[in-house]
Amino acid sequence: MKKILFLTLIPFLLFASEQVEVNADQFEADENKRVSHFKGSVHIKKGKDEIKADHVKINFDLKNKPLKYEATGNVIFDITTDSQHFEGTSNKIIYDPSKSTYEAKGKVFIKETTKDQQLKGERIIINRISGQTKISGTKNRPVKFIFTVEE
Repeated sequence: MKKILFLTLIPFLLFASEQVEVNADQFEADENKRVSHFKGSVHIKKGKDEIKADHVKINFDLKNKPLKYEATGNVIFDITTDSQHFEGTSNKIIYDPSKSTYEAKGKVFIKETTKDQQLKGERIIINRISGQTKISGTKNRPVKFIFTVEE
């Protein structure tokens, strides 16, 4: 039977007055290393943002404040900024709460739904504060940008 963990009941996961909810099949924590591992059908929801993956690791500081969220394996994400809405997939996504940035890595595909644009690359960084998006490719997998032009 699937174990579901509702970590909103654990006070150390509250960040910036915004509730974080994590559901997973398994949960492991190492208090000495200040790291938590969530495995199997992981679903994180923080405000309007959502991440689904096979595995999520969360690193904490000495005050149990999240420093970094790292999702790997079949990553699907839904990120909303003030002016944009991104739906996408990647091999890995890292959220840095101190910078309010998402960094997707490895075969990244993003659809920006408000402007009907598609982005493909090896690394995409979304800054929730500035609204900037940076995309990097490689020689074998260049950046690809697909959009509709109204004439």
